[in-house]
Amino acid sequence: MNIDFIKVPFSNNPTMQKFDGLLFNQNPNKEYLLDKEAQFKKYGVDLHGQTKQFKNMNLNRKVTELLGSNQTDSFFETAMKIEEDIAVMHNGKLVAVCFCFPSGWIPSNELNSDLSKLHAPVADNELLIKSSKKLEQHMSKQTIRRWVWNITTISNLSNHPNIERPKIIDFDSLYFRLETQVSTPLDDESSLFLVKVDVFPLKKVWNEKILESINSMTESVLKYKNLIEIKKFLNS
Repeated sequence: MNIDFIKVPFSNNPTMQKFDGLLFNQNPNKEYLLDKEAQFKKYGVDLHGQTKQFKNMNLNRKVTELLGSNQTDSFFETAMKIEEDIAVMHNGKLVAVCFCFPSGWIPSNELNSDLSKLHAPVADNELLIKSSKKLEQHMSKQTIRRWVWNITTISNLSNHPNIERPKIIDFDSLYFRLETQVSTPLDDESSLFLVKVDVFPLKKVWNEKILESINSMTESVLKYKNLIEIKKFLNS
Protein backbone atom coordinates (compact mmCIF):
# COMPACT_ATOMS: atom_id res chain seq x y z
CA MET A 1 0.00 0.00 0.00
CA ASN A 2 1.19 3.50 -0.85
CA ILE A 3 1.31 5.40 2.47
CA ASP A 4 2.64 8.73 1.21
CA PHE A 5 -0.36 10.36 2.90
CA ILE A 6 1.13 9.47 6.31
CA LYS A 7 3.13 12.49 7.44
CA VAL A 8 6.04 12.80 9.87
CA PRO A 9 5.58 14.85 11.90
CA PHE A 10 1.84 14.24 12.03
CA SER A 11 -0.48 17.14 11.23
CA ASN A 12 -4.26 17.54 11.06
CA ASN A 13 -3.82 20.18 8.38
CA PRO A 14 -5.74 18.73 5.40
CA THR A 15 -3.51 17.57 2.56
CA MET A 16 -5.68 17.86 -0.55
CA GLN A 17 -4.95 16.74 -4.07
CA LYS A 18 -6.78 17.48 -7.29
CA PHE A 19 -8.46 14.29 -8.43
CA ASP A 20 -9.70 13.23 -11.85
CA GLY A 21 -10.35 9.53 -11.24
CA LEU A 22 -13.59 7.62 -10.68
CA LEU A 23 -15.69 9.03 -7.86
CA PHE A 24 -16.83 5.64 -6.63
CA ASN A 25 -16.39 1.91 -7.18
CA GLN A 26 -18.82 1.11 -9.98
CA ASN A 27 -18.66 -2.62 -9.17
CA PRO A 28 -19.34 -2.63 -5.42
CA ASN A 29 -18.47 -5.62 -3.29
CA LYS A 30 -21.70 -7.37 -2.20
CA GLU A 31 -20.34 -8.05 1.28
CA TYR A 32 -19.60 -4.36 1.66
CA LEU A 33 -23.21 -3.47 0.75
CA LEU A 34 -24.54 -6.14 3.12
CA ASP A 35 -22.47 -4.57 5.88
CA LYS A 36 -24.09 -1.21 5.10
CA GLU A 37 -27.53 -2.80 5.47
CA ALA A 38 -26.50 -4.42 8.74
CA GLN A 39 -25.29 -1.10 10.14
CA PHE A 40 -28.53 0.61 9.13
CA LYS A 41 -30.60 -2.09 10.84
CA LYS A 42 -28.52 -1.59 13.96
CA TYR A 43 -28.27 2.21 14.14
CA GLY A 44 -31.07 3.47 11.86
CA VAL A 45 -31.64 7.21 11.91
CA ASP A 46 -28.25 7.83 13.51
CA LEU A 47 -26.70 7.27 10.11
CA HIS A 48 -28.72 9.34 7.65
CA GLY A 49 -30.90 12.40 7.21
CA GLN A 50 -31.51 15.48 5.11
CA THR A 51 -32.68 19.04 5.62
CA LYS A 52 -35.70 20.78 4.12
CA GLN A 53 -33.31 22.91 2.10
CA PHE A 54 -31.83 19.79 0.45
CA LYS A 55 -35.32 18.67 -0.52
CA ASN A 56 -36.62 22.08 -1.58
CA MET A 57 -33.62 22.71 -3.84
CA ASN A 58 -33.98 19.27 -5.39
CA LEU A 59 -30.30 18.58 -4.79
CA ASN A 60 -30.97 14.85 -4.88
CA ARG A 61 -31.55 15.14 -8.63
CA LYS A 62 -28.05 16.53 -9.04
CA VAL A 63 -26.62 13.71 -6.93
CA THR A 64 -28.33 10.98 -8.96
CA GLU A 65 -27.28 12.63 -12.23
CA LEU A 66 -23.67 12.84 -11.11
CA LEU A 67 -23.53 9.24 -9.89
CA GLY A 68 -25.63 7.81 -12.72
CA SER A 69 -28.17 6.45 -10.28
CA ASN A 70 -31.87 5.88 -10.94
CA GLN A 71 -33.67 9.24 -10.94
CA THR A 72 -36.41 7.80 -8.75
CA ASP A 73 -33.96 6.83 -6.03
CA SER A 74 -33.89 8.77 -2.80
CA PHE A 75 -30.58 10.02 -1.43
CA PHE A 76 -30.61 7.12 1.02
CA GLU A 77 -31.31 4.55 -1.72
CA THR A 78 -28.46 5.90 -3.82
CA ALA A 79 -26.07 5.73 -0.86
CA MET A 80 -27.00 2.13 -0.09
CA LYS A 81 -26.14 1.01 -3.65
CA ILE A 82 -22.48 2.07 -3.48
CA GLU A 83 -19.62 1.28 -1.14
CA GLU A 84 -18.89 4.90 -0.37
CA ASP A 85 -20.63 6.85 2.37
CA ILE A 86 -21.95 10.15 0.98
CA ALA A 87 -22.96 13.60 2.12
CA VAL A 88 -23.94 16.92 0.51
CA MET A 89 -22.66 20.32 1.54
CA HIS A 90 -24.54 23.47 0.47
CA ASN A 91 -23.20 26.95 1.16
CA GLY A 92 -20.75 25.36 3.57
CA LYS A 93 -23.34 23.41 5.58
CA LEU A 94 -24.18 19.72 5.77
CA VAL A 95 -27.65 19.30 4.22
CA ALA A 96 -27.77 15.53 3.58
CA VAL A 97 -25.81 12.56 4.87
CA CYS A 98 -25.77 8.78 4.75
CA PHE A 99 -22.71 7.46 6.58
CA CYS A 100 -23.05 3.79 7.49
CA PHE A 101 -19.42 3.65 8.64
CA PRO A 102 -18.90 6.77 10.78
CA SER A 103 -15.70 7.37 12.68
CA GLY A 104 -16.76 8.04 16.25
CA TRP A 105 -19.67 10.41 15.52
CA ILE A 106 -23.41 10.28 14.83
CA PRO A 107 -23.93 11.69 11.31
CA SER A 108 -27.57 12.76 11.56
CA ASN A 109 -26.78 14.91 14.62
CA GLU A 110 -24.58 17.15 12.47
CA LEU A 111 -27.14 18.25 9.86
CA ASN A 112 -26.86 22.01 9.22
CA SER A 113 -23.33 22.07 10.69
CA ASP A 114 -20.58 23.88 8.81
CA LEU A 115 -17.04 22.51 8.42
CA SER A 116 -15.77 24.46 11.42
CA LYS A 117 -18.36 22.80 13.66
CA LEU A 118 -17.78 19.39 12.06
CA HIS A 119 -14.05 19.72 12.74
CA ALA A 120 -14.48 21.17 16.24
CA PRO A 121 -14.07 17.82 18.09
CA VAL A 122 -10.76 17.11 16.33
CA ALA A 123 -7.71 17.57 18.55
CA ASP A 124 -5.15 20.25 17.59
CA ASN A 125 -7.70 21.52 15.10
CA GLU A 126 -6.49 25.12 14.75
CA LEU A 127 -5.10 24.72 11.23
CA LEU A 128 -8.01 22.49 10.22
CA ILE A 129 -10.62 25.03 11.32
CA LYS A 130 -8.59 27.91 9.89
CA SER A 131 -8.61 26.18 6.51
CA SER A 132 -12.33 25.27 6.66
CA LYS A 133 -13.45 28.26 4.59
CA LYS A 134 -10.79 27.55 1.96
CA LEU A 135 -11.81 23.89 1.93
CA GLU A 136 -15.46 24.86 1.43
CA GLN A 137 -14.49 26.94 -1.61
CA HIS A 138 -12.41 24.13 -3.10
CA MET A 139 -15.24 21.62 -2.62
CA SER A 140 -17.61 23.57 -4.88
CA LYS A 141 -15.00 24.39 -7.55
CA GLN A 142 -13.00 21.24 -8.22
CA THR A 143 -12.74 17.57 -7.34
CA ILE A 144 -10.30 16.95 -4.51
CA ARG A 145 -9.11 13.93 -2.55
CA ARG A 146 -7.58 13.50 0.90
CA TRP A 147 -6.94 10.69 3.36
CA VAL A 148 -7.59 10.18 7.07
CA TRP A 149 -6.02 7.21 8.86
CA ASN A 150 -5.87 5.64 12.28
CA ILE A 151 -4.84 2.49 14.14
CA THR A 152 -7.61 0.75 16.06
CA THR A 153 -8.62 -2.49 17.76
CA ILE A 154 -11.97 -2.36 15.94
CA SER A 155 -12.00 -4.64 12.92
CA ASN A 156 -15.36 -3.31 11.67
CA LEU A 157 -15.76 -0.71 8.95
CA SER A 158 -18.03 1.20 11.30
CA ASN A 159 -16.63 3.07 14.29
CA HIS A 160 -20.05 4.15 15.61
CA PRO A 161 -19.66 5.64 19.12
CA ASN A 162 -21.64 2.74 20.61
CA ILE A 163 -19.18 0.12 19.39
CA GLU A 164 -17.05 -1.27 22.21
CA ARG A 165 -13.32 -1.11 21.60
CA PRO A 166 -11.63 -4.49 22.18
CA LYS A 167 -8.47 -4.51 24.29
CA ILE A 168 -5.06 -4.91 22.73
CA ILE A 169 -4.07 -8.57 22.88
CA ASP A 170 -1.19 -8.71 20.43
CA PHE A 171 -0.09 -7.18 17.13
CA ASP A 172 -2.72 -9.25 15.30
CA SER A 173 -5.46 -7.44 17.23
CA LEU A 174 -4.57 -4.09 15.63
CA TYR A 175 -6.08 -2.70 12.42
CA PHE A 176 -5.27 0.11 10.02
CA ARG A 177 -8.37 2.21 9.28
CA LEU A 178 -8.27 4.38 6.18
CA GLU A 179 -10.81 6.88 4.89
CA THR A 180 -10.35 8.00 1.29
CA GLN A 181 -12.35 11.22 1.06
CA VAL A 182 -13.38 12.74 -2.27
CA SER A 183 -15.32 15.95 -2.75
CA THR A 184 -16.75 17.06 -6.09
CA PRO A 185 -18.97 20.00 -7.13
CA LEU A 186 -22.71 19.62 -7.70
CA ASP A 187 -23.12 23.31 -8.58
CA ASP A 188 -21.50 26.62 -7.65
CA GLU A 189 -22.83 26.39 -4.08
CA SER A 190 -23.02 22.64 -3.45
CA SER A 191 -20.71 19.65 -3.38
CA LEU A 192 -20.94 15.89 -2.96
CA PHE A 193 -18.65 14.31 -0.38
CA LEU A 194 -17.78 10.60 -0.71
CA VAL A 195 -15.88 8.52 1.84
CA LYS A 196 -14.55 5.05 1.14
CA VAL A 197 -13.64 3.22 4.35
CA ASP A 198 -11.12 0.39 4.34
CA VAL A 199 -9.85 -1.63 7.29
CA PHE A 200 -6.76 -3.83 7.03
CA PRO A 201 -4.88 -5.98 9.55
CA LEU A 202 -2.06 -3.70 10.65
CA LYS A 203 0.53 -6.40 9.96
CA LYS A 204 -0.40 -6.31 6.25
CA VAL A 205 0.37 -2.62 5.83
CA TRP A 206 2.99 -2.14 8.53
CA ASN A 207 5.74 0.38 7.92
CA GLU A 208 7.98 2.10 10.46
CA LYS A 209 6.70 5.41 9.12
CA ILE A 210 3.35 4.66 10.81
CA LEU A 211 5.03 4.46 14.22
CA GLU A 212 7.14 7.53 13.51
CA SER A 213 3.97 9.49 12.74
CA ILE A 214 2.24 8.23 15.90
CA ASN A 215 5.27 9.09 18.01
CA SER A 216 5.15 12.65 16.64
CA MET A 217 1.52 13.18 17.68
CA THR A 218 0.63 15.42 20.62
CA GLU A 219 -1.04 13.95 23.68
CA SER A 220 -4.33 15.58 22.70
CA VAL A 221 -4.25 13.96 19.25
CA LEU A 222 -3.36 10.58 20.76
CA LYS A 223 -6.28 10.87 23.15
CA TYR A 224 -8.69 11.95 20.40
CA LYS A 225 -7.64 9.07 18.15
CA ASN A 226 -7.63 6.53 21.03
CA LEU A 227 -3.96 5.85 20.41
CA ILE A 228 -2.42 6.28 23.87
CA GLU A 229 -2.34 2.57 24.75
CA ILE A 230 -1.68 1.57 21.14
CA LYS A 231 1.37 3.87 21.05
CA LYS A 232 2.72 2.27 24.24
CA PHE A 233 2.17 -1.21 22.80
CA LEU A 234 3.82 -0.44 19.46
CA ASN A 235 6.84 1.08 21.15
CA SER A 236 7.25 -1.93 23.40
